[in-house]
Order: sequence, then C-alpha cells, then structure tokens
Amino acid sequence: MTSEPRVPDVVVEAMGVPVGIPVTGAAVDRLRHQWSRALSAREPATVVGLEDLDTDDDVAHDYAVTSRVTLAALDATAGRRINLHAGAVADEEGRTLAVIGPSGAGKTTAVRLLAQRLGYLSDETTSVDETLTVHPHPKPLSVITDRDVPLAKHSLSPDDLDLLRPPVASYLHRIVLLHRGDDDAGLVPLSPAHAIAEIVAQTSSLTLLDHPVLRLADTIDACGGVWGLHYRELADWLDDLVDLLDAEGQPPPPRLHHPGTPDAGPADGAWSRVPWRDAVEYDDELVLMVEDRVHVLAGLGVVAWLSLETPRTLDELVQEAEALWGPHPEAAGLVAGALEVLAGEGLLRPPG
Repeated sequence: MTSEPRVPDVVVEAMGVPVGIPVTGAAVDRLRHQWSRALSAREPATVVGLEDLDTDDDVAHDYAVTSRVTLAALDATAGRRINLHAGAVADEEGRTLAVIGPSGAGKTTAVRLLAQRLGYLSDETTSVDETLTVHPHPKPLSVITDRDVPLAKHSLSPDDLDLLRPPVASYLHRIVLLHRGDDDAGLVPLSPAHAIAEIVAQTSSLTLLDHPVLRLADTIDACGGVWGLHYRELADWLDDLVDLLDAEGQPPPPRLHHPGTPDAGPADGAWSRVPWRDAVEYDDELVLMVEDRVHVLAGLGVVAWLSLETPRTLDELVQEAEALWGPHPEAAGLVAGALEVLAGEGLLRPPG
C-alpha cells in the first residue's frame, strides 16, 4: 500500500497556479517569508524539483527556487494566457501598468519605484488571460545588493521593501516597453506593428495560443496602444508612468486579420507563400508570424505578400505593383529584389 505524497510545507500562488516548494529545515521559514504575499493553503497543482540545487548557498538556492516556481506556472498556463516578461503594478481600481523588457532593461527597478505608489503584482512575469485579467505573481524581488557581485541576486520579500498591496482583482490597462540607454526621450507612442514584434520577443509560449498575433493586436487595442520609455534614470520618469494610467489611450487603427492556412506546397512556375502561423495587416505594415518568428513587412514586402494569396509569376507581381503605384522603369528589378529578400527570410517560396 502506497502512502499519499506529502504536501510541501511551502505552497505559493504563482499566476493563479498553486506551486509546491519541497524544502525543509530553516529553508521553510526563509522561503515563507520571501513569498509572504503569495502563500497558499491550496493543494499544489505541481511541485518543483529542487534535488539538484546547492543548499549551502542560500542566495543562489533561493534565486533558483524563484525561477523554477515561475517556470512551473508558465508551463501550467501555456496556451491559455499571454505570459509576458514584464513587471506589473495596479492602482486601487485595478488598472494595471505593465512594463515589458528583456533582462537588464530595468523591470525590477521600475517596479520597486512604482510600487511605492501602486500595488505590486510582479517584477518580472505578467500573466494576462483573454478577459485582460492579470493573474498576480507577487514573487520575491530579485535584487543585486552588492554591485561588486552583480550575479548574486538576493530574494527580498515585497513586504521587506514596503511595496504597496494591489486590489483583489486587476486588469491590463497600459503597456510600456522599457528602453534603457543614452536616449532620454521619455514616453513615445509606438506603432502597433513594431510594438507587436518587440512584445513577441518578451513572451513565453505565445505560439501555443490560437491566432497569437491577433491576440496581441486585440490586447494592444484594448489597452490604448503601446508606449516605449526611452530613459537613462527611471526615477526621472516615474510621474509620467503613473500618469499614463489616466492619460487618453491611442485610438485603435484599422487592421485586417490573415489567419494561417495549411501548406499548399510549392507552385510550379510561380511564387507562393510559405505556411504562416498568423498575420495582421495595418495600413502600411504587416506583422507576419512564420513558425515562432515575427517579421514586420512594409512597402513592396506588403504588396508582394498580399498579392500572393494565390501563387503568381514575377510578371504578374510586377503588374500588381505598377497598378498600385504606377509604371516605373525599374519595376521588374525592384519587385524581383523584394521577392528574393522575402524568400531569404523564409517568408516566400520561389517558383518550383
């Protein structure tokens, strides 16, 4: 007769997923303190494996635990939510500001500052469902406490940092892409096509969603567009970020959806599209996802791709371009060059 597996002494809510952390001894109290905002009495849906971790180095151990809890929650929600590499804070109404960026963009710093005025939801992973509900991940913040040892990130409870608590429910309201560097231009509205391309690189398991590009486009429209924050010191732009929650959103631009279709194979004597996962067309740009890669097409690239709803020869594509833009003495060479570029990017098939 087998006994029931023991429930870990530490169970936390990570993006709405109860995750067990199988630790013993002093690590139990230490991790319960670090995860003070996320402790759960629910049965864990999954338990992270920690057998290979070094228990002699508490800092490295606890940082690895946080990473594994996050990955477990991402796995559990893959294919159901947009999971962003983003920090998030919410006001008393639940309006959430997400700050998106790669490692080193300043997400944790931004959240530490913002959460002195808005409620802390997460400093690095934001999970959004189809209703725009944000599922909190109030993990310990990973903070470098010694600049001489930049790889040693200490896990600090949001309570130790006096971060504000969020409301019970929150929803995505504004999106900001963090660009840290010498440019200090501040908040700048971004075109949705380029915003989608940048956001895709900061997601997890996006391709498991139905129509992933459309899902992002819908989310962006519902949030009043996307802003880029170009900054040197985040503190200089704190008021602007908070004020963005009340600022008027950008009007949603017209767009068309081009869902992926089954592979028809090469076309004899004609150019054709390769199979694509999803695409959204804006006024003068097209966001195209092939496999897990996203490309933003413009100019002749858009014209060529749209014209190839059915396979066409080079001559037919030249006629299409000239019908749109008028005759040009180098039209054939320009169109041929654009086709070669798209084929080189793996977006079109040359004639079979």
